[in-house]
Amino acid sequence: MAVEASAIIKELNHYLLGHPDETSATMPLFDALLDHSRQGVCLHHGSCPVVRAGAILLDERGRALALRYGAAWGFAEGAPAPSDQSLSRTASRVLQEFAGVAEVWTAPGEEGPILVDTSPAAPEDGRRTRFGFRYLFRTHSRVLVPAMAALGRARWTSLDEIGPPRLRHRLQDRMAVSR
Repeated sequence: MAVEASAIIKELNHYLLGHPDETSATMPLFDALLDHSRQGVCLHHGSCPVVRAGAILLDERGRALALRYGAAWGFAEGAPAPSDQSLSRTASRVLQEFAGVAEVWTAPGEEGPILVDTSPAAPEDGRRTRFGFRYLFRTHSRVLVPAMAALGRARWTSLDEIGPPRLRHRLQDRMAVSR
């Protein structure tokens, strides 16, 4: 079962309850999802926003797992697969696929996305906007596969090195609460 539009609408609504100042930035996604939910099919001729889910993984020391993508460092992100039942499940699946990390959990109160970011879609998507739902997971630093670190494909990084600032501040706030 693929992630349904109605499930993404619920995630977005829950997120916006805590971040009402981001409502206008997410309206194009909300409107497209609402159309999909009501119609049961896409009538936007391929111009719908791109939805991605990503995992932010923190260890017991308050470090985030960064993965190498070419010359840049980032977080695991991917498109929902037909077998994914939620965007959170997509995020944990791509974390396992990209970093080989499966031993993760969410802390109480951290089940929904920590951030929904917006950026231009990749040219190959043929769409205008990409919405990334970022989910926070916890783990122990020992779960990082040593070969990933030895090959320079993954590393634990300080929260001070994370961008964008909005994500960095939210992660720092969560770490302050959990101490």
